[in-house]
Amino acid sequence: MRRYIYYTISGIVSALIGWSISQFLVIDLPQVAGIDSLPFYPELVLFPIVAPSLAVAMVVSEIFLSNPTRLKANRRVLPRYCWEAIRTGFAAGLVAFIFFWLLRQLNVPAFIVRVIAWSLIGLFTGLGESLSWRLRSIEAGTRRANQRIQRAAWYGLGAGFVAAIIFEILHKPLGAYVDPIGFLILGLSLGISLSLATSPTYQMALRAGEGFESVYGGNYRDNPRPRINNPELRFVGRDDYQNIEEGLSIQLPTATKKPLTIGSSANADIYIPNIYVIAARLHIRDRAIAIESLLEGAVAIQAWRIPEGTRRQTLRHNQILTFYHTADEERYYRFVFYDRFLDPEA
Repeated sequence: MRRYIYYTISGIVSALIGWSISQFLVIDLPQVAGIDSLPFYPELVLFPIVAPSLAVAMVVSEIFLSNPTRLKANRRVLPRYCWEAIRTGFAAGLVAFIFFWLLRQLNVPAFIVRVIAWSLIGLFTGLGESLSWRLRSIEAGTRRANQRIQRAAWYGLGAGFVAAIIFEILHKPLGAYVDPIGFLILGLSLGISLSLATSPTYQMALRAGEGFESVYGGNYRDNPRPRINNPELRFVGRDDYQNIEEGLSIQLPTATKKPLTIGSSANADIYIPNIYVIAARLHIRDRAIAIESLLEGAVAIQAWRIPEGTRRQTLRHNQILTFYHTADEERYYRFVFYDRFLDPEA
């Protein structure tokens, strides 16, 4: 829900800001300069301003929602991706205007011209947001990344089309207020559509941290490595990979009938050597995960060692799970749990 709200508000605000700037340049500034009429279509200014405004808003929303705990890092990388969004949006606005101008020269009905132009703005806004994401994501070269780009582009196209149709329906009833309300609808439609199109395809994960950085030497059989044994589990951005290493995120299913086991048993779903045979179980129901510790002090959430017999503890975003060695409690393995807004590079 938070994702939808942020995208929707960003879309509405950015569309109105872009429209306001264009109105200042097209109407207010010529009046101050004593110019009665412009020698070109106002859309030459309107489209190249509104489109970058929308693209920047979508990119900013995506960055901060994907990395909710890294505000300073977000602000540091933001300028680079905003400039990319501005360039993409400006190009989208020019392309939309070129189609607008050509169709007007061919005497195509005005409502068809607007539908095509707004659809193109939506298409390029979705494309700009998804390409910006691809530059940052560790999944950039995967099939899922290509699917996300295609989905965002199509959703953006659909959002622009729907907004244009609504604009045409309200064109007469709203009179002088139709333009700002029309762009408000465009921002609203794009915000909702792209929040759906860019929703994470994975929601929950365990990111390997301290303890998994060890380099195992010698014979593999003598030094078994942490690994995943369950085909329902996979690493984010790493297909056909089994060993658990520091920095890798294990994508968890959103629902499963059987609990996932973590321990040093060869059959454990998440195998970790040197800890208890079955240290814990993960119970997954309705996009929520609860952990069950099977032995006294075998597992800790944050700094709290879970007592034996304690009821299942529902995990929250960004909590640290610690699994202790059986022979030496000074040694341990740690995971960071992610649910919504998973950032594999956090």
